[in-house]
Amino acid sequence: MSGRIESVPAAPGRDWPTIIALGLLVAAFGAGAGPIGVLGGLATALIGVVLGPPYVLAVGHVALVACFPDGIDLVPVAGIEAAFGAVVLASLRRSTRPGRVGTVAIVSAFSLAAAAWYVTRPQATWLAAVAVLGLFAGATYGCHRLALVRLGLVSTSDDASTADTEPTYEHET
Repeated sequence: MSGRIESVPAAPGRDWPTIIALGLLVAAFGAGAGPIGVLGGLATALIGVVLGPPYVLAVGHVALVACFPDGIDLVPVAGIEAAFGAVVLASLRRSTRPGRVGTVAIVSAFSLAAAAWYVTRPQATWLAAVAVLGLFAGATYGCHRLALVRLGLVSTSDDASTADTEPTYEHET
């Protein structure tokens, strides 16, 4: 009754593409933040080997904040985020539908990057607040739908969805 959700595999990846992507992540951290960045990148890569890609993203972004306490320029953050993207794309080989999940990951990353660029441009504060609230509302709705599907509360058959919406009449005149 419930649909299967295709996502980035959470299992740790010890295959060559993932190891190479984690190496790129360490190099990007090192190029952006120097020796402390190498340490942050190594810690992130270790988490990736032990726990998997979702934890790389979570721990890596915390390490990103720790490695750049005074702020970060656009070029280092773009390089590090591209390395995060490489980790996600490398792990998709273990997915049952890598093309579909990869497309969603790439479109989501570009959408968030465009929104971040738009919000950080010099503009009215209320416009930035509306953009951030819109992104938050969209992400919240996406998480809500994901939870409904995972819990089996959403029917995936077309017959069930149309049967509930069509009115039935007992008496026809």
